Amino acid sequence: MSQPPSPSARPIVCPELGSDAGRVTVWLAEVGEEVTAGDRVVEVLLPGLSLDVSAGAGGLLSRIDRRNHQPVASGDVLGWIEPFAAEDGA
Repeated sequence: MSQPPSPSARPIVCPELGSDAGRVTVWLAEVGEEVTAGDRVVEVLLPGLSLDVSAGAGGLLSRIDRRNHQPVASGDVLGWIEPFAAEDGA
């Protein structure tokens, strides 16, 4: 089993899917890869619909919790992003 996310990690959450369950079809980023907020990181397939899930924060994709072909439901955590350290603007 992979290590738990750090306290600063941000979850990648499956959006509202209605009553249908979905399935992860493909991750568009790999663990350790840098992502920017808004980047598509994972694709979820619903009956008759393909849905892209975006990164909610910039950082490194640190963990994938739902692998390709695994079922998912609304609110499931798909993976985690370790955000970049905040830059000191002072």
